[in-house]
Amino acid sequence: MASTPAAQSAVLTATPPTGAQTGAQGPALATLTAGTGGLGQQQGAAPVRILNGQPYQQLGSQPLGGAGPATSGHQVLAGKPEPAAQVAGALQKPLAEQQAGLTSLFAQVGSLMSAQGAGNVALPDAVVKAMQQILGLRLNLSGGASAGDLQQAVRQSGQFREAQLALPGSGTGAVPDLKSALLSFKSLLQQLGARPEIARPAGQPAAPSRHAAPQGQAQQVASGYWAGAAPQNLQALLKETDAALARLRLTQLSNTGLTRDSAPQATAKPMDLVLELPLAIGQETAVMQMQIGRDGAGNQTGDEAEPAWRLRFALDLTATGPLEAAISLRGGGTYASLWVDRKDTFDNLNAVRETMEAAFADAGLDLQELRLIRGLPPRTAAYYGNMIDRQS
Repeated sequence: MASTPAAQSAVLTATPPTGAQTGAQGPALATLTAGTGGLGQQQGAAPVRILNGQPYQQLGSQPLGGAGPATSGHQVLAGKPEPAAQVAGALQKPLAEQQAGLTSLFAQVGSLMSAQGAGNVALPDAVVKAMQQILGLRLNLSGGASAGDLQQAVRQSGQFREAQLALPGSGTGAVPDLKSALLSFKSLLQQLGARPEIARPAGQPAAPSRHAAPQGQAQQVASGYWAGAAPQNLQALLKETDAALARLRLTQLSNTGLTRDSAPQATAKPMDLVLELPLAIGQETAVMQMQIGRDGAGNQTGDEAEPAWRLRFALDLTATGPLEAAISLRGGGTYASLWVDRKDTFDNLNAVRETMEAAFADAGLDLQELRLIRGLPPRTAAYYGNMIDRQS
């Protein structure tokens, strides 16, 4: 691929490190069971740690961007799944049952921070500082986010925590991430008397998937709070923290390629990585689900021989309604498609189409095609993640 400008670098560096890139192997399923609030005990065994293998590299597949077809992550030896796949399968169900959207956690934290500022609740200083740190990990869109801001948000998403910890010298100067912050927050809340409650949250979003179309999480209103120094506030925070951690672990599990994905497939080839980024929009938090993939050169020639990057993301904002987008980078050209659910949002975007096209040029991207489409793509046949031919 030709050299890319700074605006493109966020996509190109968003992929997880491999052994060749880092000089060290990271854990594929390491510590997914640690601090799960009883997951290991639920399964009738101690938590399992699998430390060998590169992070997010599917068993039996080519490394990210490698030539040749990837095979299924469900490896079978003598009629039985490999131990790693067995562990992943055992973790998938309880994590899916306990997970909740990240918007629930951020809504609860935001509500309590506002109540604390107004003097309606009295939370311990350590809890307030921890909540400020969690809110600070959101990607702030108020002033317009740069490629570097997006790259930093991807690094802080929590998806690469174990891979980063496996690197030499990771104890110093480590980049703060959401999973580490939530694990520390959980520990603090338990020290202050909150007790884990294993429960299935209401209104769970669909499980993260590398195969299905991305889905944004609608902004939510907090469940409320108790006045004063009531311990129920800490208990509510712990409940949301456990559900958010289950969501992060379930996403990590999906990225290993070791679990079965029952969601309708949007593309013939799955994306390489799925992650979720919390966004600060005014006083609210939205969560964008983003998928990243790379097609290898294979045995093709000409423009087809150049590796191509695919980026898909989805948002569900109060002001705009659901949005989905697909961006393809190939042969130095950029192809973008945007699906808009609400008519008023579609009309507003269509009115500034030229401004949007100019923004691509200002970022140094050679925009070949920009499509604005009214309505969301069918969930069972959304081919927008595929590459768009120059002749289309």
